[in-house]
Amino acid sequence: MENVRLCFDVGGTYIKYGVFTEENQWLTRGKMKTPNNTRAEFFDILTAKITEVEQDASIEGIGLSFPGFIDTTNGIAIMAGALESLHGCHVIKELKARLAKPYPIWIENDARCAALAELSSGNATHVQDFVMLTLGTGMGGAIVHQRQLIHGNGFRAGEFGMMITDFQASSFATLHDLASTRGLIDAYRRKKKIAESEEILGETIMAQWRKDPETQLVVRQWAHYVALAIYNLAVTINPEKILIGGGISQNTDLLPIINQAIKENPHWADFQVPIETCHYHNDSGLLGALTLIEQGGKK
Repeated sequence: MENVRLCFDVGGTYIKYGVFTEENQWLTRGKMKTPNNTRAEFFDILTAKITEVEQDASIEGIGLSFPGFIDTTNGIAIMAGALESLHGCHVIKELKARLAKPYPIWIENDARCAALAELSSGNATHVQDFVMLTLGTGMGGAIVHQRQLIHGNGFRAGEFGMMITDFQASSFATLHDLASTRGLIDAYRRKKKIAESEEILGETIMAQWRKDPETQLVVRQWAHYVALAIYNLAVTINPEKILIGGGISQNTDLLPIINQAIKENPHWADFQVPIETCHYHNDSGLLGALTLIEQGGKK
């Protein structure tokens, strides 16, 4: 049987998976709806996919890209982002207990996984210091200094989504609420008076923003929140570059909109750094999980 590496990128809406060869080439990929009612449901869907893959291949390692505060030493999701049922969960321990074989498993915060992917072969291969900003269900972040991930005390470094930037107007609303793709969708939903039951994708909003003045207003206001995050990170960390990831980063209009917003800040000229999208866009979490397996196998 062929040796493979199995990676999961766990998000608030979907769990993406990828199966790779030993040479890190894609074999298969897909996604599953993220169950968020009980831990049992969550682990059932992971173990079902692992069982499916192991029917035709020998799994040599499993990598998990995970939301929230991730204790990589003990494999614990201290807080699992939007997945409240997994707060405090010993993810690796519980997953291993459900598997028939003792696979080596690695776990890391999703934004840090994205940073690892960019470090290894993406848009950060030639820099020492950079910041990753991911836009999705929440706003994720990662700090890389001298090509090493910064985890911080309590594994909370890079939680940029918890920044408060608009207190006068929005009180303690964080950038998770205002600058994530979910924040964009929520603002669009309010503007258009769309019911919560109707699914809206950030990609859909970006695809039509040029055609509709109301959508333009929503997108530009949202972009100002993203620009505030970028500015605050530039003046705090002074990185060589700032990378933007998440599914919405694949839209070619995104970077010009953000650049236009940040150039309105009169202080940006003194602190500006290059802003780029991730090379791997929405695949960066999976490829970062693959890097975890690669690095773990060398220890």
